[in-house]
Amino acid sequence: MERCYPVPSLSSLFTSSSVAVRASSQLCVPDCTGRKEGDLVKDPTNCLQYYVCSDPDGDGVLPIEPSVLPLQCEEGYFFNSADSVRQCEKINPSADYCKGLCSPCVIQCETPGTLIPSTLDCSKYEICLETGPQEVECPTATPYFNFENYGCTDDPTVCYDLCDPCDVYCVTEGRIPNPHNCHGYLYCNPPDVALFLCPENEVFNTQSLICENTTDTCDNLCTDTTGAYDDSLGSFLE
Repeated sequence: MERCYPVPSLSSLFTSSSVAVRASSQLCVPDCTGRKEGDLVKDPTNCLQYYVCSDPDGDGVLPIEPSVLPLQCEEGYFFNSADSVRQCEKINPSADYCKGLCSPCVIQCETPGTLIPSTLDCSKYEICLETGPQEVECPTATPYFNFENYGCTDDPTVCYDLCDPCDVYCVTEGRIPNPHNCHGYLYCNPPDVALFLCPENEVFNTQSLICENTTDTCDNLCTDTTGAYDDSLGSFLE
């Protein structure tokens, strides 16, 4: 259902002081819509993981919620999210089994009129327009954007907090920045991740996605080693 929210800061963009907006269907979240107690649903960021759906109140009334954390398929298995399956199955290396993934840190404006949360700032959201997304800041009295109900509120528990910039989301094939080392990058071929280092005195350009000579120093996005990729171990640190 469409709802109207006042957007005074954008009044020059519209013929009235409000714009018809809709909830975005582009959020990268586990979805238990239409599921029942105990059903399994895919982790949209990782084909080797899944979530369990449950009714917290036990009254059969929506919403049915996904588990707080995903569960991992056993080694050599992936989660088949087809409606007729929805369980872990043995990986067939010749099959394209790890596809249709998304990153919670990337929310695309695809349909004009939809609202999307800022992935890193709960006080802001964006309205998708034909000319591109327009950022809006919540009022001081209601400084938090509720990404489920699509309105500003004074409740800080409703923030979109699914994007961790220090996590590595390997969702499509290609290069991605290493948040723990600006002198290198990661190459993704979901679900596999390979570590690469730039030649000496070069840094990885997060826009062009290549290593470049520069006289400038670079700063790592994340300094905490939790989640960092350890080359000697061939895995991410817990």
